[in-house]
Amino acid sequence: MSLSATPPALEHLPLAISPNAPPAIVPAYASERGMDPELLETARIRLELLYGEVAASWPGFIARPGQYQMMQASLLTFLSAKAPDDEDRTGNNLAQLEAGTGTGKTVAYCLAAIVAAEVLKKTVIVSTATVALQEQLFQKDLPRLAEIIPELRYDILKGRARYVCESRLDGVINDEAQDGLLTGEFQDAFADARHQAKGIPRDRAEAMLWFKNAAKKLRTGSWDGDIDSLAQPPETEDWRQVQANAHACNGGRCEHFKSCAFFRARRQAASATLQVANHALILATLQTDSTLIDPGNTLFVFDEAHHLPGIAADQFSYRARLGTSIKLLASLRTVALRHGRVLPASTRPDPVAFAQLITGCTDKLAMIENYWIEARLVSADKAVHRFAQGQIPEALIPECEQLATLLRAITSVVSSIASALMEPDESRSPAERDEQARAGVELGVFLSRLDTLEKLFSAWATHDKVPWAKWLEWVEDAGGTSVDAWLCASPMTAAQVLSKSLWKNVSAAVCTSATLTACGSFDFFDRLSGMNRFPDRRALVVASPFDYAVQGELRIAPLKHSPKSPGFSDELCEKLPGLLREHRHGQLALFTSRRQMQACHAALPKDLLAQVQVQGTRSRTELLKEHSRRVIAGERSIIFGLQSFGEGIDLPGQLCEHVVIDKLPFTPPNSPVEEALAEWLNAQGRDPFTELSVPRAGMKLAQWAGRGVRTVTDRAVITVCDTRLATMRYGPAILAGLPPFPVVRPVPAA
Repeated sequence: MSLSATPPALEHLPLAISPNAPPAIVPAYASERGMDPELLETARIRLELLYGEVAASWPGFIARPGQYQMMQASLLTFLSAKAPDDEDRTGNNLAQLEAGTGTGKTVAYCLAAIVAAEVLKKTVIVSTATVALQEQLFQKDLPRLAEIIPELRYDILKGRARYVCESRLDGVINDEAQDGLLTGEFQDAFADARHQAKGIPRDRAEAMLWFKNAAKKLRTGSWDGDIDSLAQPPETEDWRQVQANAHACNGGRCEHFKSCAFFRARRQAASATLQVANHALILATLQTDSTLIDPGNTLFVFDEAHHLPGIAADQFSYRARLGTSIKLLASLRTVALRHGRVLPASTRPDPVAFAQLITGCTDKLAMIENYWIEARLVSADKAVHRFAQGQIPEALIPECEQLATLLRAITSVVSSIASALMEPDESRSPAERDEQARAGVELGVFLSRLDTLEKLFSAWATHDKVPWAKWLEWVEDAGGTSVDAWLCASPMTAAQVLSKSLWKNVSAAVCTSATLTACGSFDFFDRLSGMNRFPDRRALVVASPFDYAVQGELRIAPLKHSPKSPGFSDELCEKLPGLLREHRHGQLALFTSRRQMQACHAALPKDLLAQVQVQGTRSRTELLKEHSRRVIAGERSIIFGLQSFGEGIDLPGQLCEHVVIDKLPFTPPNSPVEEALAEWLNAQGRDPFTELSVPRAGMKLAQWAGRGVRTVTDRAVITVCDTRLATMRYGPAILAGLPPFPVVRPVPAA
């Protein structure tokens, strides 16, 4: 096979980043002089060897300078790994590497990580944004590398909740350990709120049939216990009753330990050098101090890292339904005391003292419930109430503090009962021991909810210098027979928790994405991720190998109205058909709102209407398949999509020769967390629009524009129907963060 360029030997490449690199992109680097020269030389030789093997064996491989540059920066970051007890916090073991489309970043970071793992004797975890991307890496890219590098051992890491717990499944079927889950108030406590909101009645017989079939498949080996391997996933409510749960796990004392799907997967993954995970799993594991991941002895790659701050903010937030929590605790009192009665007197809880703890807790919850109802903080007409500056009313602060204390005390009692139940008791029959173990599992489910409640009320009671967002959400059950409220708390950004829980603890980490910068700078990602707290972090933008000046152009459509004008929508509906007719093959039209997409679709003439598929009318897979069929047949095919179609869609060649974007994807603060952050920035004398809205829109627009050119032979036009890109002061900053297409600006009216 032919290569576009012969990869240079590593020793001939400078290991320092070019001093001429733009300061905004490449901050000062820590010196590499402290690195073991023998270790560095060993790693260089090994990496050169592997890269040569990949270049010679990978079908269609093209060696690219950017790929080599990224591989080099990744290797240096990994070789700068700090020891678990190293207090150095400068950050030369951390890197932000933006790699443009077509760079081949997966090969770059994988080869660097494999070599570093070999010489440092560490494990590598490659984390992606979603389970779908995780599966793609695991099923496509790594098998190719393993064919070239036979010694490469890799596996996939998933959270416990993706696996079935056989003990909980047995409990459901036997109607024993899960008795409280299946009836009465406890069912309401654990029911899926979204399912209830739809007003869909649960068919218990149908659910029980699924449970029994699942147990049979486990016993016969036709199912491995992984929800992702099921052809048809179960109802969410059913799965929640049987999914593995850390609080409800007996570990090695469980009768199903050897066959347990979760532990079987963990044992298999433990022997792999490279493990594939997802961001949510990594963050959840760090929260629970699980032994699954040892960050101090692990080299991390966070692919699609621009999603990391948002996922982290969700992961470190807490929410619970108030009325449901009162019912949960009432059920817990009955269940815990019932199970506690079988224990020896020395380990049996005092029923009166425990009942008083529960009553004290439910009384305070009822007081908070009465407060929001009487104050009408939320209602059917006002679904959300956010507390300004994250400050709840003064009268509620001591109540929340006492609630957190009471919940910790309740947790302590329940934990002691669960632990005692899980201890093997040879004086009992096997059937009694099994029943006792299942009782421990049931209490473990309660412990998980107690943990969330305690963290939630601790957050509500605390007001730091940088406050958390705190709010209530209205809940109305189907039919309007009862109402409830979600109590919620979330950090405004994940910067502090990521800095403390992740970056300070990892051995080394590389964050990468095709869109890690916003408006030509890492500042936005730096602030949201907390990486700006590490002065010697590495930062590098690796250019795409595509020749954007030749392969396409970015046009700012000459509309008279801007999106702020009342006539914009009508003018867009009028001009869009002409823009679409300029191109003969595949096109992608991206809209910032469903209403605008529907309006433009309704206004299309009949000939174009037949050529357009709209997101939501069929599955994404079916839509893309039909799009490909039409283009291959020589027809024009146009996809109308929303924001989710602006990322993760790969339509090379004629499948997408034109991308139309209705307007700059500004998103006003539309969640309590975003509103709280904007409010806090304003209070600091800062501008939320400049610091948040512009870079966020710039990053998103770069992702959308990136749908056009996917290979070195593609030709594409990007049309942005928003004149603000040419007329507003923030326009040049946003353009600076887009692929470097030639820009065709609208001609000013005479």
